Amino acid sequence: MTLPRIGIITGVRTEEKALAPIFNAENSPLVRLSGALPKRAINGVEALIEAGVDGILSFGTAGALNPGLRPGTIVIGESVLSPDGASYACNPEWVETISNALSIQPMGVYGAEYVMGPDAKAKVFLETRRAAIDMESLHAAKLAREADIPFAILRAIVDPVDFEFPEFVLDSVRPDGSVSLLPIIAGLCIQPWLTGRLLDLNKYNNAAMETLSGATRILGPRCGLGLLTL
Repeated sequence: MTLPRIGIITGVRTEEKALAPIFNAENSPLVRLSGALPKRAINGVEALIEAGVDGILSFGTAGALNPGLRPGTIVIGESVLSPDGASYACNPEWVETISNALSIQPMGVYGAEYVMGPDAKAKVFLETRRAAIDMESLHAAKLAREADIPFAILRAIVDPVDFEFPEFVLDSVRPDGSVSLLPIIAGLCIQPWLTGRLLDLNKYNNAAMETLSGATRILGPRCGLGLLTL
């Protein structure tokens, strides 16, 4: 029997590095980076589907909408909600497999087109009761449904609901998912009082990468998809 190979869409290089525990395994996943750009996420997922993957996993970091979620908390998506109110369910068998393996209950995710500030995140939570937010899952869900292949979400919280990204951090992400230090250095020169917030972000990101790496180590190169009947 041929084991399935999954395609993973994620945002930046640091998120890709969290997949290191499974990269050298047989039938390791194919990965595409969005560079934190929704348009590029669409292109990446289309490329994965064209390559013939058996399932799409939206992987990486997420923002908290639920005030109870702290940096490093693993998010297993149950479904992803679009801003226009359409909901896209994740594959229930795949979700159950991941949930059982990690002993974590799935939760609702909201798909955004941009990074939201604290007020916007609080408003979305109040209106939708979704727990977390990211910019790749919605597009991945739509395309996976069109291709009639399983879809799942595995992410970890980076920013709490009350955290606001410094603008220069968002500007530092290149389209290929790498990070340029120049906008960050320039931003800190102009706004040195944001140094503490940047240090907090680094701490939050480290917590998220640690839990994501642990999750991939437990789930293996097919992230639970290999246990499904395709």
